[in-house]
Amino acid sequence: MARTKHFAIKSRSGNRTDANASSSQAAGPTTTPTTRGTEGGDNTQQTNPTTSPATGGRRPRRARQAMPRGSQKKPYRYKPGTVALREIRHFQKQTNLLIPAASFIRQVRSITHALAPPQINRWTAEALVALQEAAEDYLVGLFSDSMLCAIHARRVTLMRKDFELTRRLGGKGRPW
Repeated sequence: MARTKHFAIKSRSGNRTDANASSSQAAGPTTTPTTRGTEGGDNTQQTNPTTSPATGGRRPRRARQAMPRGSQKKPYRYKPGTVALREIRHFQKQTNLLIPAASFIRQVRSITHALAPPQINRWTAEALVALQEAAEDYLVGLFSDSMLCAIHARRVTLMRKDFELTRRLGGKGRPW
């Protein structure tokens, strides 16, 4: 949220006496500023010189832009690739499964329903975990071999043709 400055409503009576001003100062700071240009040596408060009646008590734009943003600190940005390398190290150290179990089980059930006979519709928990580990191992190997193909082509971006070449050379997937 942007910080806003709330201006108090100006009082209609512009002439305050010195006694009223001193008594209000003793009680605490007042929130109603008086108008500028009062005659004599009154000790009354004056409005901010950057405000004007035409702007409705708002500061001019250039004055606000010139103020430094000391309260909002800029977030630190790492160089490109630093966070990616940190994530690679993080995931290489982990031993848990990467694909969420619920969505993987949902896919297994939909594939089973589409391809298997109607009598086969139940899976044990151990079979699902073993299938998920095998699938993740296959995908990690496919990605690493595809990355080698991309690097061989002097690229750092994985493309579809890298996956196709990896599957063709490795003999994995459907034959061409």
